[in-house]
Amino acid sequence: MESSLSEDERSKVKLIIGSDVADVPHVLPLVRQMHRESLFSDLEFDQAQFDQIIGFIRDNPGFNGALYVEYDDEPVAFAYYVFRPFMGSRKSWVTVMHTLYVRADIRSTPVGGYIWQRILMAVRGWSTPRGSRGIMFNVTSGIAIEETDTVLRSGGASHLGGNYFMRI
Repeated sequence: MESSLSEDERSKVKLIIGSDVADVPHVLPLVRQMHRESLFSDLEFDQAQFDQIIGFIRDNPGFNGALYVEYDDEPVAFAYYVFRPFMGSRKSWVTVMHTLYVRADIRSTPVGGYIWQRILMAVRGWSTPRGSRGIMFNVTSGIAIEETDTVLRSGGASHLGGNYFMRI
């Protein structure tokens, strides 16, 4: 993938991959920012649930992956993903992107595009040796839906339907 960013700009992007990501203190502010942007911002952020999810990722690294991205030494993105059997076929395993967040102020910029490409390359690199048949993206936060659809389709993803939420 070719980038329009200069080498100097690309060198400011730092990806941290692996179980250590669960302990990176910068992830929590990004998770809180994602929550504030989401359709569910009116619900109280549940720190205990976040801690439980992070613990599960950290304690099960064979099936759970995590990455964290800094740009110019500032936290800008994170992703959590899981390797599991595809629904309906225990012989076909896929990587499910549970959460992927790129900070709003860089999301639609060339830097954001470069970070998105780096995240995809990293997740593909994590998934391939496990025998993953593909990456399934859960788009369930209500954040940048049209933009997410455009970026996924341009990257070769097939639209499978969608998630809908109805308040009661």
